[in-house]
Amino acid sequence: MSDSVQKTIYPNYSYSYALATYEKLEKYEVSMQVPSVGIDESVVVRLDGKGLTARFKNHEELFLSDFHLTMKRVMENIKKYCPYVTFAYSFKDEISLLINKEQIEHSEDFQNRIEKVLPLLSGYISAMFSQYISKKLKTSPCEAFTFDARIIILPTLQLQDYFHSRQAFAMSGFIDRICSFKHLTPGSRTFSNVKKALKSIGDDWYKYPQYVCSGYVGRYENGKWLVDTASDFMQKWSKYKNNLGV
Repeated sequence: MSDSVQKTIYPNYSYSYALATYEKLEKYEVSMQVPSVGIDESVVVRLDGKGLTARFKNHEELFLSDFHLTMKRVMENIKKYCPYVTFAYSFKDEISLLINKEQIEHSEDFQNRIEKVLPLLSGYISAMFSQYISKKLKTSPCEAFTFDARIIILPTLQLQDYFHSRQAFAMSGFIDRICSFKHLTPGSRTFSNVKKALKSIGDDWYKYPQYVCSGYVGRYENGKWLVDTASDFMQKWSKYKNNLGV
């Protein structure tokens, strides 16, 4: 593991920490009618796989690489089918996509109706995942998988808070998984406690692939859509914010 990864300082992630980071943002989720989007607001679509966590959970393995690499391939191909996506973050079966609202406003396909984005994104991502994972499944090659989608309209200034909160949930999810799998019983399941508990059994948090711990980030940079392992948004946001397209 490189020194740059070893020196990364994470907040003290836990499920309660994740809830606290997202609590102030939950009010921006839209469940019924889509209101007009203000000039200082941004549109995010969050997709969640239905039943994927249970389907790809293996009691004999901490994580399934094929599942995570399939999600990376979905991320890599989002721009091909959804050119109005300008930024993306994915962990396990969750993907958050930042939408270019001007493209939606001026597109004949959408006629400024942002809610039309939801079924299209859900359909494309469900189809891509089902196609890519089928090549890795040893059984049920025709099995179909679906993702639901919700729309979140929030102040652009809070985009960093939003994506950080999603990564907080990602980290807490892996913390819970590794505690259960390794039979760890720290006083509380916080990031620092779990690192210490792993060390006590001769294990190291940083030996695990960062795409499992932190997820993937996709962004448009220098004319190309790039997808790689996500680092902590609180530290690296300045690397991304100039290419968000908002």
